[in-house]
Amino acid sequence: MTDLRDLGLSSYEDRAYRSMTGLGPVSAMELAEASGVPEGRVYDVLDSLETRGLVRAQTHSRPNQYLAVEPAVAIDRLVETRSRELRAEIDRYEVLGDQLVDELSAETTVEERFLTTAIGTADATELLLERIEMADEEVVMVADVFTSEFDVVEMGPNVLDHVAAAIERGVDVSMLVPRNLVAEVPGGLLERIEHAPFDDDAFRVRFTDRLHGGFFLIDHVELCFEVTNPMEPDTVVGLLNVKDPSFALELESQFRKHWEQAERYDPGDRRSAGQ
Repeated sequence: MTDLRDLGLSSYEDRAYRSMTGLGPVSAMELAEASGVPEGRVYDVLDSLETRGLVRAQTHSRPNQYLAVEPAVAIDRLVETRSRELRAEIDRYEVLGDQLVDELSAETTVEERFLTTAIGTADATELLLERIEMADEEVVMVADVFTSEFDVVEMGPNVLDHVAAAIERGVDVSMLVPRNLVAEVPGGLLERIEHAPFDDDAFRVRFTDRLHGGFFLIDHVELCFEVTNPMEPDTVVGLLNVKDPSFALELESQFRKHWEQAERYDPGDRRSAGQ
């Protein structure tokens, strides 16, 4: 049986209301006898049910008579009240979460090299999207090929969702890829980057044919590398995530040189993408 306590009632309130729905007008003592609610508690229970809008009281009679509100109305009121309470609780947790992020971020000082790995395509993608989600300043994406496990049609929209969210929170996003890689992107995804937020100056794409591999650079200090299978170079076995400011700075410097020499991609010009 579904328990009204899930909607905020106490055990006695649940028992009292259920009994009243089949009794019609009833006195407090009659309700106590019918429901098993102790006589010493029944008046408090009735007051609470009346406050919640689940019971109507007839006070001009002696003794007072009480009548249950129709179940459809009562349940709607309980659900509305419970939903309001839960929304307030969610708001409280979100505020608490923001405060904790600020406090813990202020205490975080990772200056030394730190490495973590994710094995398998699913875990690698999850880790990569997590790192994009954590970016505050800049995301650099460099790639020469789509590996066989990366299904552009299936995974592409999710990646774009994370990139879009990064742009919307003020993160600069730069992509350096060969022209033929863009030509492999489905038309629907290319159409998407012609519109907000990808039409912002914070999102830039350039072409180069001088790439041999790929990486993601997050906030100038963090790198993500796909680990390929040496016997099947087109397959990925995992992702290596490296936090190393000095190494990241060196790789970023090399990226900037290639970037300055690369050809600009105009999202509005499909022909530049080989479409």
